[in-house]
Parts: sequence; C-alpha cells; structure tokens
Amino acid sequence: MTPLLADLASWWLQSGLLLGAALLVPAAVRLRDPAARLRIAQAALLAAFALPFVQPPRPADGAGGASIRTAFSLVVPVEPGATAGAPSLETAVLAALSAGALLRLGWLGAGLLSLRALRRRARPLAPVPASVVSAEERTGACAELLVSSEVASPVAIGWRRPAVILPERFAALGASEQEAVACHELLHVKRRDSRAVLLEELARALLWSQPAAWGLLSGISLAREQAIDGDVVRSTGDRRSYLRALARLAAFAQEAPSGALPFHTRSHLLRRVAHLAKEVPMSRRSLVLTTTAAAALLLLVGAAGAAAVPFGSSAGDPGAEPAASSAASPSDAVREGVAGGVWGGAAGGVAEGTGDDVILKVGGDVKEPVEIQRVQPTYPEEARKNRVQGRVVVRAVIDEKGVVTKVEAVESSDPMLTESALDAVKKWTYKPATKKGKPVKVFLTVTVSFKLS
Repeated sequence: MTPLLADLASWWLQSGLLLGAALLVPAAVRLRDPAARLRIAQAALLAAFALPFVQPPRPADGAGGASIRTAFSLVVPVEPGATAGAPSLETAVLAALSAGALLRLGWLGAGLLSLRALRRRARPLAPVPASVVSAEERTGACAELLVSSEVASPVAIGWRRPAVILPERFAALGASEQEAVACHELLHVKRRDSRAVLLEELARALLWSQPAAWGLLSGISLAREQAIDGDVVRSTGDRRSYLRALARLAAFAQEAPSGALPFHTRSHLLRRVAHLAKEVPMSRRSLVLTTTAAAALLLLVGAAGAAAVPFGSSAGDPGAEPAASSAASPSDAVREGVAGGVWGGAAGGVAEGTGDDVILKVGGDVKEPVEIQRVQPTYPEEARKNRVQGRVVVRAVIDEKGVVTKVEAVESSDPMLTESALDAVKKWTYKPATKKGKPVKVFLTVTVSFKLS
C-alpha cells in the first residue's frame, strides 16, 4: 500500500470512528437538548475534515533508523506487458472516490436547479394572512412568501433572496397553526439554515463512502428541526396548536408526497411530533454537564483513533511494504557525495553546494517526502524478449514542491532497463520533505525492480 492510500485509509477509519461516536455519544450521556446535539454533531463533522491537519507527531525512529532511512527505497515490480498508462491501485481508488463525489455533486447541482425552477413556478401568497404577518413580527425575519402545489410541507430556500414556499393546503390550517408553521420557516431564514444545509450536502458528497457520515447528517437535519420546534413553542407559548399543525402537515405529506425537493425531503415530521409531545426541558446545570461529557468523550475517541491508525505510518515504517524493506541496505541509503553538491553528507545534514543547489538528506529533523503518485515503468520490449530481469537503483532530487527535478542511475542490472526506470521516476510526485515544518529539497534512493513471471 502506498503512503497516500495508507493515509486515506487512516482518515477513513479515524473519521468513521469520530462521526459514529458523535452519533451515539449524545444518547449515551442522555443529552436531550436538540440545539446542543446539533452543535456537537456539526463540530464533529468539521473535526473529521480537520483530522489530517491535527495529527500527533510520528513516533521517533528506533536506533539506526536515521542512517537506514536517509534515502528510503521503494520496489516497483514491473509485470510483463505493463505499460506506463496502466492504472495502479492508488489510481483506481482515487478514481472511485472522485467519481462518487462527482456524482453526488451532480445530484446536488440538479437539486439546486430543481429548487430554482420550483420557485419560479410558485405563485405569491396573496393576500398574506394576518397570522403570517404576526409570525414575521414575532421572528423579525422577512422572506418572499410563495404557494405551490408541488410541495407537501413548507420549506425555506435561498440564501441571498430567501423564500418560504407553502403547500396549497396551508390555508386549511387554523390561524394559530399557520402562525406557528410560518414562525418555524422564518426562523430557518433568520438563521440562514439554507447555507448550512448546502455545506452539509457538500460534506456528504466528499464523505459519500463513509456510512457514519450519512447517519450523522441525518441526525443533524433532525436536530435542527427539533431545535427550531422548541424555539417556536417558546415564542408562541402554544404547544398544543403547534403539535396539531405538525400532525396535520405530516398527514398532508403522506397524502401527497413530493419529489420536488431533493435535499429538503428529510422533514422528520412524525419524529418531531413525538419529540415535542414528550419533551422535558433540561436544567441549565444538566445541559452543561452532559454537553461537557459528550465533548470530552468525543475528544477521547478522536485521540484514540489518531493513536490507533496514525497518518504516515506506512511512509515512516520501513517494514510497511515487505518489498521495500528488502530492497535497500545501509550502503544504498547513504552514499558519498559527487561534485556539485547534489549527493553526500550525513543524515539530516546538508549536501555539498550552495544556494539553490543545497540539498538536504532525510533524517534527524528532516522529514522524508511522502509519495503521492507513482507511475509504473514500461517493461522494455527487447528486455522482455530476452527474458532480462533485474533492478535499477535511482537517486532522485525532490524539490520544495514535491517535484522530481533530477534523476541518476547509480546501479543497474542491465542497460536495457535503465532508461525505462529513469523515465518513470521522473514522473513521480511527492508531498515535499520538511525541516522544522518548512518544505526543503532532499534526495532519496528508489529501487525499481523488473520481474518476469
């Protein structure tokens, strides 16, 4: 497994553990307040994307590690018939992840266009009932009020020009029920929840392969609705009318389900009714204690996940790939310098040369570059016909941008293999080496093996 794939796997496991915990921990500590659950879930979602940037330092190398890893080696077996364009496992995984994200983003884009079209087809609410005017005054929010036969329940859309689209049967509700429903949607507008929903859908697209993310995002949607339900009841002081309104809206939705709202369909009306009917407000002390406990548990879970499956473990462990550990010896790792200051020097030290030609050796406080993309070399046709096998040891310079700028064959089993190995290594890309957090130019040794089956 390449370092990039190993880090992707670590992130997938770490994020899954964190998001799964964010889904379960609030229930475990009996955190009933929807607003607090919403904040915790959103914080966990943000933390999942921050995980690659807040990893603990890698474990220090053991004795002798600096000298052996001064220039780390990779073995690239080349099968007969392999070509430079043959996809690697890394390429296939990245392509699959990208394809899934693009499909989800395409679905999101189609949904936004559908909402835009729905808004154009809706007609203005006229005349505006006194109950809706009262809701506007009560919430301090203002939005374009529309009516559509294509929606079964009210929905707030838009972030620059917000609008509230009401179902045709909104007029069948009583005045107090209309006011409560309008308050709910106008509170969405006031809090700019349309932006939050869009960001969450973008997160869903990027985390499409993570089952825990889907569960947590559904929980976020429910918690947001329940939190606003509570605010509506506290604002109007009429729980019974609001419960009756939600129940009637749920009945409307079952009678005339709507497919016009691709990512606004998770209204959870029946669950909201059940929650609101048996809601027991938490005391301030209980809310603070349970929220603190939930946050502490999530921090522990995140730290445990980072320790269990750390980033960079494959790049930093010479035994992560069996072929790599057997390909390099201390004599391959540290070689004496050549004129011009490109090679040589002690581990972590500076090679000969000045200015832009100063090249550091990996080791000590100089962290090795991490491979991002590997291009498989082409097995030379003449070598294949003659059953020529062997290896080519290549020394390369990796600049501050992670680009291979110089290559040199220092050992080759057969001249027919040399050019193919050099051409391939030139196309490899890396996350740059660093010294005290700053990108630096380094050199490394890679071994390209050519094997016929």
